[in-house]
Amino acid sequence: MSGAGGEPIRPVRRYLWVLAALLTLLAVSAGSALLKLGAFNSLINLGVSVAKTLLVMAVFMHETGARSLTRLTSALGFIWLAMLLGLALLDYLTRVPLAAPWQ
Repeated sequence: MSGAGGEPIRPVRRYLWVLAALLTLLAVSAGSALLKLGAFNSLINLGVSVAKTLLVMAVFMHETGARSLTRLTSALGFIWLAMLLGLALLDYLTRVPLAAPWQ
């Protein structure tokens, strides 16, 4: 069965499962903020955000059935984000702590 644009009509049940998954990931993200896990809070929340992003890309942006150029563009966006995060982390880790001049 096809829609007006020639694309197959997806069942509503699929979108309800995606909604349930996104709401579950939201609850995990909000719940981890209430726990005192130290540095693992950031790791858990980063993992949850990557999972939500991949889920949205796969289902709503139709990346699984996209052309190779579209997939390449999406992959390059993730590589660019990784480079920016890596450079920011490198800057933070290589700073030397200095005492305030008024102390």
